[in-house]
Amino acid sequence: MRFASLTLAALLAFSALPAAAEDGPAAAPAKAIVLGAGYGLAAGDFGYFVVDVADGSEVAELNADLSFIPASVAKIPTTAASIEILGEKHHFDTTVSIEGDVVDGVLDGTLTIRGGGDPSLTGDDLKALARDIAKSGIKKAVAFHYDATGLVETAQISAGQPQAAGYNPGVGPLSVNYNRIRVKWRNDAKGPAGEAITVSDGTTLPLGAMIRFAPGDATLPGPFARAGQASEDSWLLSPTLSSKGEDWLPIGNPALVAAQMLRLLAAEEGVILPEPKPGVAVAAAKEIARHQSGDLAGLVRETLRHSNNMAAELIGLAASRKLGNQAHSLDESAEALSTWWRKRMPEVDWTGFSLENHSGLSTKSRATPRQVVAMLTHMAGEPDGDAFHDLLRAASWKAPNGKTVNIRSKTGTIAYGRGLAGYIDLADGRQLAFAVFFNDLKKRAALDAAFDPRVDAIEPASRPWRNRVLRMEEMLINGWATGSWK
Repeated sequence: MRFASLTLAALLAFSALPAAAEDGPAAAPAKAIVLGAGYGLAAGDFGYFVVDVADGSEVAELNADLSFIPASVAKIPTTAASIEILGEKHHFDTTVSIEGDVVDGVLDGTLTIRGGGDPSLTGDDLKALARDIAKSGIKKAVAFHYDATGLVETAQISAGQPQAAGYNPGVGPLSVNYNRIRVKWRNDAKGPAGEAITVSDGTTLPLGAMIRFAPGDATLPGPFARAGQASEDSWLLSPTLSSKGEDWLPIGNPALVAAQMLRLLAAEEGVILPEPKPGVAVAAAKEIARHQSGDLAGLVRETLRHSNNMAAELIGLAASRKLGNQAHSLDESAEALSTWWRKRMPEVDWTGFSLENHSGLSTKSRATPRQVVAMLTHMAGEPDGDAFHDLLRAASWKAPNGKTVNIRSKTGTIAYGRGLAGYIDLADGRQLAFAVFFNDLKKRAALDAAFDPRVDAIEPASRPWRNRVLRMEEMLINGWATGSWK
């Protein structure tokens, strides 16, 4: 990260502060409010809370009990709770089982792939399952089912987010390649046309008619728009597209697409499967193949590092299912984990705490800086607290005074919303837990009121706002890390 100097307005405002205010107990908040004004922020547009993890003593505070949109910082309560509920060694299984007899390579019955909610399942993993099916001696099956009953499926994470955003895919227990496909298009005299492929490290697979494309008209406000419900995976292409190109699109019916992928990969291994249909793997079925994910700690690390929304949703769904032994919708699951936090830490004031899902992909979610810091200090005090600290993404830079700043954190960014929370590792071995949020709720509400799901573009006017708060955010972190703002 690069330190950015104060704007002239902020410098002038700082010089106007009386000397007494700089030494009093309100010095840091007063300086922060003046600093915020220099960046065009009202006093209620941002807030933070910082404590020393060792003894819980307060280091810095401003609007610590004000509710903000957490954006992807919401992945902290999701993943922290999930590690405690499921255990850091938890893994997810995807299985293939059969019912019926195999005679001369023909399964006179049903082959079923069952999803276990693995957020990291790839086309390479499906290819390995296809090989195992072939090794079992099966060359053909009379029926082919996919079992997605382990968790509640949804065609998109949030209806309040763009249809074509790759970060807003469907979610379900049978999800592959993060439920995104690569669309390649061409646009010539015949109009736009596209084809879909799914991509993993070792497997690139054309999806053919699984994902459908058709020309749209000039009224489309974006390059892509759904032609029907999200679960149909059918798209309209704008005539304004360039002559050729590529992009990512979300999958709305992940279980069906995953089953179709397995069917194609099985064919490559000499196994003929019919069109897949939804079904349930019965307890008496014989398992012939299994893929096991890595442990939860590793999955959480990658989820936080890449801020993967689909992975966060699946991890949260698995945790809430274990809590109540039943599958929940995304909002029900988020509430179940929120309730878990309230019971886990009854001493915390949870007023205003509300999560719409597990990834933070919602402008309706709210959290206070104090609540997020309470979760971070709680995790630091657990036996696996150091492990959770290490799962957060590391960053280091030089502060203006030459001291090195080391943090482990999770970011959250939406138009007119920004959050950062985690730990500051001090040179003397101490550790600070912090959360800082910036919101312009009026401008965000105006965007939401004018929302068109067919438009997949960042609001241009929000970019200068974001750049300003990022500079201020870094200044605050530098102050807490170097002890210049107590």
